[in-house]
Amino acid sequence: MSRSPRRLPGWLILVAAMTAIGPVSIDMYLPGFPAIEQEFATRGVEVTMAAFIVGIAVGQLFYGPISDRFGRKPPLYFGFAVYMIGALGCALAVNMTMLTAMRVVQALGGCAGLVIGRAIVRDRCEPHEAARAFTTLTMIVALGPVLAPAVGGVIVTYLGWRATFVVQMGIALVLMLTMHRVLTESHVTRDTSVSFGDILRNYGRLSRDRHFMALSLLLGFSMASMFCYVTGAPKVITQNYGLSAQQFGALIGLNGLAFMSASILNMRALRTLGPRQVLGRYVWASPLLGLALFTLSLLFALPLYVVVGLQLLFFLTVGRVGPNVSALALAPHGRAAGTASALMGATQSALTTCAGIAVAIFNDGTVHTLAAIMATGASLALLCYLWVRRTLC
Repeated sequence: MSRSPRRLPGWLILVAAMTAIGPVSIDMYLPGFPAIEQEFATRGVEVTMAAFIVGIAVGQLFYGPISDRFGRKPPLYFGFAVYMIGALGCALAVNMTMLTAMRVVQALGGCAGLVIGRAIVRDRCEPHEAARAFTTLTMIVALGPVLAPAVGGVIVTYLGWRATFVVQMGIALVLMLTMHRVLTESHVTRDTSVSFGDILRNYGRLSRDRHFMALSLLLGFSMASMFCYVTGAPKVITQNYGLSAQQFGALIGLNGLAFMSASILNMRALRTLGPRQVLGRYVWASPLLGLALFTLSLLFALPLYVVVGLQLLFFLTVGRVGPNVSALALAPHGRAAGTASALMGATQSALTTCAGIAVAIFNDGTVHTLAAIMATGASLALLCYLWVRRTLC
């Protein structure tokens, strides 16, 4: 198998940037939460983040079929325009309700890059090359959670929380102009119907595809298990170990570094192995790590470095799984890669939302409860792999 090229192609860097706009949009305005609540004299700013995630999940189902019918670039123009309108609306919001509504609009535009980016990778790459491309995407996108909160903190401190949305609008404009100049159309077969009935039938056909759905669920449960920690750790870590908000923020930033490390290791492994082999080696690891954290936290009062160390290894193994699953799931669906990418992304968003609800219900502030939820999600991902491992190509 050939080695990856030393220089990344321009289209792949652009696709990674388009994919990263979602995480950046979530993380950049986090430092402004207190200021938003103070200005609007209303608590519950977290609902604006939930609204964004819901918008991402719903919007993906729209862009997939549209990009299969009209090509990849036209829906991207539309998506960037909608995103910029939403970001401007957020910057001009006069109350929490308007901010929440504009966050939905922003998400409905921003998810275009997420869905269509995966489809572009499928258009241009065979499965093995696609796994390397998705690994590169993961590595670049991982910079978002590391850099966005820090950049957002500087913006909020000197310019106010509204400026974070002006910056996001500017990022979208730059990406759209770059896409216009750099990206060539990758989808030339456009015989897919966009009638409502045909779209439903296409989604129904994909949902009956055992191979595709098992891999989509595998990816969804893996990401959901990781999201459990992200949503539950603020309560668990700060209460049990007395960390300040700044110290906890630094720990969260390490998660992005874990994903970057996973991407580097995955890229090296793909020089000699296929995505199926890499997946088979590492899909077992996260359930075992989750179980280890659960068992140890039941038996001992774990020091913080043990909890964080096991959690980072958990994230590292999830990062080894994701790119290979995406490549294997989309490989058989070249003519409908947009629709397949949309359903896979919507499944992931739905399971992530369920994970957040589970944490909200069951999280009692203890490490072992959080670890049990994480281990459950990772174990469900493993079961999905066992369901179809004999048919993976």
